[in-house]
Amino acid sequence: MLKKNTIWKSLCLLHKMDPVFLPMQVACKTFAMAQTFVTLILGSKILDMVVAKQRPEIIMKVVIVMTCSSAALILLRWGLESILRVKEQEMDSRVDASISAKCYELDYEILEKKETLDMVHKARESYSIGGGIYMLCEKLASVLEAVLTIAGSVALVIPLFIPVGKGTAGHESFLNQWYCGVILALILAVSVWIRYRVTKTNEEKEKKLVEKTLGFNRAFSYFMDYLHKYEYGKDIRMYHMQDKIVKTMKSQADELEERAKWKLKYYAVFQAGQSAAGFLASLSCYVYVGAKGILKLISIGNVVCYCTAILKLLSGLNSIMDEGISLKIRADYMAHYYDFLELENKKYEGTLPIEKRDDNRFQLEFRDVSFHYPGSENMVLNHVSMKFEIGEKMAVVGPNGAGKSTFIKLLCRLYDPTEGEILLNGINIQFYDYEEYLEIFSVVFQDYKLFSFSLAQNVAGALQYDGKKVERCLQEAGFGERLEGMEQGMETNIYQISENGVEISGGEAQKIALARALYKDAPVVILDEPTAALDPVSEYETYKRFHEMVQNKTAVFISHRMSSCRFCSRILVFNEGHIVQDGTHETLLQEKGNLYEQMWEAQAQYYQ
Repeated sequence: MLKKNTIWKSLCLLHKMDPVFLPMQVACKTFAMAQTFVTLILGSKILDMVVAKQRPEIIMKVVIVMTCSSAALILLRWGLESILRVKEQEMDSRVDASISAKCYELDYEILEKKETLDMVHKARESYSIGGGIYMLCEKLASVLEAVLTIAGSVALVIPLFIPVGKGTAGHESFLNQWYCGVILALILAVSVWIRYRVTKTNEEKEKKLVEKTLGFNRAFSYFMDYLHKYEYGKDIRMYHMQDKIVKTMKSQADELEERAKWKLKYYAVFQAGQSAAGFLASLSCYVYVGAKGILKLISIGNVVCYCTAILKLLSGLNSIMDEGISLKIRADYMAHYYDFLELENKKYEGTLPIEKRDDNRFQLEFRDVSFHYPGSENMVLNHVSMKFEIGEKMAVVGPNGAGKSTFIKLLCRLYDPTEGEILLNGINIQFYDYEEYLEIFSVVFQDYKLFSFSLAQNVAGALQYDGKKVERCLQEAGFGERLEGMEQGMETNIYQISENGVEISGGEAQKIALARALYKDAPVVILDEPTAALDPVSEYETYKRFHEMVQNKTAVFISHRMSSCRFCSRILVFNEGHIVQDGTHETLLQEKGNLYEQMWEAQAQYYQ
């Protein structure tokens, strides 16, 4: 899945996030390389001065220069590394935020697909495993450091291969021959090639292991959440689910352990291969340079300098190979991140503004609408046609699975119809600006969610809010008594994730969700079975209270129970994806033997 331009994309993103990060990384690597060569060159010079028995004060001057230079370079590198660590954390936060922002921007029908959720997980996990953008940056800087190291090392070792001395025979003559240097270079090249092959094989196997492990990590984390979230504790204890959860986790852990053992086996081979290559190179270097030192063709200080320089040259070559392979692997990891960010929405983006009307008079129409969910061929709605005026009070009822909630999802354009069209004032809703279109709806979904923010922010859905309006909406929704008992009032954080957070009951959460719908003050208010967990009497009282709150608005009540029907001027009865009845409560009851009458008679005892 490697994208050829992944590295370029990462550099562009890095520059956008922090233009100075890469230059700082390069400077950090350059200081580290420079400190090594300062110590090497001046250290060998000091050794030669000691052997030559030069005056101590002269030697001490060189020692001071070397110490001060090295200390300055080390301090500069440490300072940059400290700054870079902070910037790395900031970068991680920004990348994580970009993934979350992309989730928000995606069409709902795309986001809820399993494939998309897998991509989100892979984007986060792969970014973390691969080290992120800053790791790519560090690898690039390491390649540059290796190039500079090679250049500096070559400059230092060139004199080693220039013939010295007057000997023309024996070992001295052999060591002065050009082919002796060529032999050493060939041995070093073989060492580098062995290391490259071993490293490449290991990195590829590790990448395959990581790809296989991503799915296991997601499943493992899923079950870990069960053990950490106390709200699951009652069901786990009551139905003895802990054994099942633990066994499932153990099975996954065993699989991960087997893969770890497999990795360890290949890692041992990898280490052995690297060690063999390094030993071959080091032995050749020490034999060649040491022999020249023994024959006094070079000084003792130069023996140290040349040996170190050759090993640095070898290290630079290995580093280019290693970092090149690692750079490719990390680019593969980053490709998951860019694959997700580059997901495109399929929903048509309209631009028409919603007509602003003081009287909130609009007409919505379903015209021969059919729909099936992505990945399924089963039609959930079949040729649904209906109109309703803004201002109506309408109930949508029917048995479970009849298509009621899907009807609302299409109305709110969380999905687009498979066939047919939905119109607002005679215009297909796809042509309207999506954000403006959503503003005409306040919806309390069956699976509504509240967040660990303050009570006021949950109601307003924003950081800034009108406190008096928030309080009024909470009072109207029936939350006033609990609100008065909260020490921090509407500033109280709900749920115990936040400090001083409080827990709320299911009924209280429902009232907050209703208050949120009221606060938005949209012309159309929809309740999509948010009271499904309540008993029929409580549900009836909730609908009655809410009906009184939205007298001047359109209200759509979705339920498979009948408590909302008494308050509505129109009732739609859904069954198997069709609208099978459409009328008032009285007219529908007159049609004997129909679905509405059957449902009403089965539940009427609760509403009389």
